[in-house]
Amino acid sequence: MSWYQVYRFWAKLFCLFSIKVMALDFGQDAPEFQLYDQEGFTHTLREHRGQFVLLFFYPRDFVFHSAQVTKAFEAKYQEFKGKNVVIYGVSNDFMKTHLNFHKKMNLTYDLLSDPEEEVIRKYGARGILGGKFISYLIGPDGRIFRKYEDNLSVRHPLLALRDLN
Repeated sequence: MSWYQVYRFWAKLFCLFSIKVMALDFGQDAPEFQLYDQEGFTHTLREHRGQFVLLFFYPRDFVFHSAQVTKAFEAKYQEFKGKNVVIYGVSNDFMKTHLNFHKKMNLTYDLLSDPEEEVIRKYGARGILGGKFISYLIGPDGRIFRKYEDNLSVRHPLLALRDLN
C-alpha cells in the first residue's frame, strides 16, 4: 500500500467517526453560556439581553495569529463600546493562561475560558486540529445577527462594525 492509500484510509476513517458540528447561522438562537473570564468572574449571554454581544473564538493564547486577532478587536473596542456592544474572546485555555495573555496584550475586554470546549462545540468553533477562528454578532434578542467565518479573522471587527451601522 502506498503512503497515499494509507492517508486516504485514515482520512476516511477520521471523517466517518468525527462528529460534524455546523456553525450557527442568521436567526438561530445563540446558545446560552456560563464561562469564567481571566480573573475568575462568571459571564453569561443572558446578562446581556437588550444589547449586542460580539463573541469571537480563537484556538489558543500566545499564538501569532491569535495575538493579531485579539489586537484587531482591541483596536476597535472604543467604537464597539460606543455602540453598546460587549466583546468576549473565547478559547479552551485555562483562566491563568488567559490572565497572562490578557496582561501581555493589554486588553480591555474579557477572555472567557472553555477548557471542556462545551461552548466551543455549541457554536461550531471546533476545528480538526483544535479551535478555529469564527465570530458571532449576537443581537439584543439573543439570536445570531451575523456570523464571520472567513480566513481573514483580523477583519471580523471591521465587518461587525459595518453591519452595526
